Amino acid sequence: MAIDPFIDEIYEAAVVPEKWRSILDRLAEIADAEGTLLFAAGPGDPRWLSSRSIEGFIAEWTGSKWYLDNPRGQRLVPIDEPRFLTDLDELTMEEIDASDFYTELLRPRGLGWCVGTSIRSPAGDTLVFSIEKAHSKGPVPRSVAETLDHLRPHLARASVLSARLGLDRAISTVATLDAIGLPAAALASTGRVISANAGFLASKGHVRVGAGNLIQFTSEPAQTLLMEAISRGGRSSNGIGRSIPVRATRTDPAFVAHVVPLHGGGRDVFTGALSIVFITSMVPSTSPASPLLQALFDLTPAEARTASQITEGKSIEQISSTTGIAQNTIRSHLKSVFQKTGVQRQAELVSLLGVTINQVT
Repeated sequence: MAIDPFIDEIYEAAVVPEKWRSILDRLAEIADAEGTLLFAAGPGDPRWLSSRSIEGFIAEWTGSKWYLDNPRGQRLVPIDEPRFLTDLDELTMEEIDASDFYTELLRPRGLGWCVGTSIRSPAGDTLVFSIEKAHSKGPVPRSVAETLDHLRPHLARASVLSARLGLDRAISTVATLDAIGLPAAALASTGRVISANAGFLASKGHVRVGAGNLIQFTSEPAQTLLMEAISRGGRSSNGIGRSIPVRATRTDPAFVAHVVPLHGGGRDVFTGALSIVFITSMVPSTSPASPLLQALFDLTPAEARTASQITEGKSIEQISSTTGIAQNTIRSHLKSVFQKTGVQRQAELVSLLGVTINQVT
C-alpha cells in the first residue's frame, strides 16, 4: 500500500472524524490483521472506536474482567516510546501461553496477536492504536511494526488535531447560544466546564461554576440528574437529549436545563463525551430559533427551518402550503433532522427541543 496518500487520509480524518474508521481499516490491512482498535485509556466509561469487523469483540472485552487487567495494558501501554510494539517485544511466549487473557479471551475468538502504539494526549489521556491479528496467522513481524512507525508521527498529530477541533466546536456552539440569548456551557463527562458564555456565568441563582471548574446546580436533585445525563454523553434511555426541570424557589424562578450531546464519529474518542447544557426559563414559547437548531445539531438552514416549524405544531402539508416547498422535500429534510438529532418520530423531536405544542400531526 502506498504510504504517502495514506498520510493525506490520516490528516483528512483529523478534520472529518467520521473517516477515522477507514483509517483503522487501512492500518489493519498493512499488518494483515483483522481490524484495529482506537482506545482512550483514561478515567470514566470506555471510549473507543474500532474496525467494524472486531466491534463485537471489543464490546465483549470492555465488559469483561480483562478490560483493565491484562498483560498488554500492564506491559505495552505504559511504554513511552515513539514506535509500534508487538506482543513479543515485552512478553515471552511462556508468559503469553500462561495468560488467561490470551487463552480464554483472545484465542477462542480467533485473535491473539497485535501490534500497537500509545500516544500521550495533551488532555491527559493515553490514546492506544491496537491492530488485532488472527492467532492462526502468527505474530506480527518486526518489519511490519517498522513500516507502521513511519505513520506514527502523523497519527499522533492527527489525534491531537481531532481533540482540538472537538473542543473548538463545543466552544463555538456556546458562543453561538450566547448570541441568541441562551445561557449555556460545554461540559466534559466529569462535569468539568470547558467553556461557559456570559449568560451562563450570570445565572448564579440557578447554577454556578464551582471548585475544580465543576458545574454545580443549587438544586441537589437537578445536580444528580445532570451528572447522570452528561456521564452518558447527554443521552437519555431512549437515545435522545435530556431536559431537567427545576422548581422555583423564593428567590429564583423555575427553569429547564437541556442537555445535548455533541457527537461526531471518532471525535468522542479524542475529546471524551462532550455535552452542551443550556438553560431556558419556564415561559411558553413557540419554537426554537433556527440558529439554535443549526448550532446544536449541525442542521442545514433548510433542515433547521423545517424542525422549527414542526415544533410549532405544523404538519408537513401546512409547511408545504405556506412555503411552496414540495412535501417530499420537507419529508427529506425531516428525515435528515431525525438522523442528526437521534430521534425517530416528530413527537420525540418536539420533546427533545423542549417545546410544548397542542398537537403534532
